[in-house]
Amino acid sequence: MIDKAQADMAKTLWDQSKAAAQQAHEAWWMVLKSQKALLDSMRGAGVPFEVAADQFEKLMQFHAEQHKAALDYMDKMSVDYGRAVAKPKK
Repeated sequence: MIDKAQADMAKTLWDQSKAAAQQAHEAWWMVLKSQKALLDSMRGAGVPFEVAADQFEKLMQFHAEQHKAALDYMDKMSVDYGRAVAKPKK
């Protein structure tokens, strides 16, 4: 059996995981939106296009991984919260 404090903690963790997933999504979206500016900036600094494109791809991969990790954690917290509220309370 769980008590109210444990159920509240599970909900707090779930809420925090949703906020983290939203922030990861927004960060990834910002990188997508700024693709041209990033590449133009690197090219303007004399970086060859292939190197600039590779660096951008690495940045995209990093944000994709962060986004996926945040979504996976949110899913886990959702399941944990569901289990917590489904258990009889003290």
